[in-house]
Amino acid sequence: MKNNSQSDRQKFIRHAIATAPIVLAILIGVKGNLDVLSGKPVLDVIPSMITQAIQLIVKTHRTQKSFEEIDRIKKDRIAQNPDD
Repeated sequence: MKNNSQSDRQKFIRHAIATAPIVLAILIGVKGNLDVLSGKPVLDVIPSMITQAIQLIVKTHRTQKSFEEIDRIKKDRIAQNPDD
């Protein structure tokens, strides 16, 4: 029972981490639109949005690689100790 709730918790955390970049991308777009509507020049807003999007992509890629590494380590550990 304990193992199942831990698995459910891990799935929830992974789901939350997977949806976070989508929410952040939407917020970047909304903030950009609000900046333009508030009178900021489009040529100032667009580069800022591009910079934020690139930072988001890099962070998402790093997080994905980190999870892949954790999964690989877990699989190696299970293969070495199948009785645990």
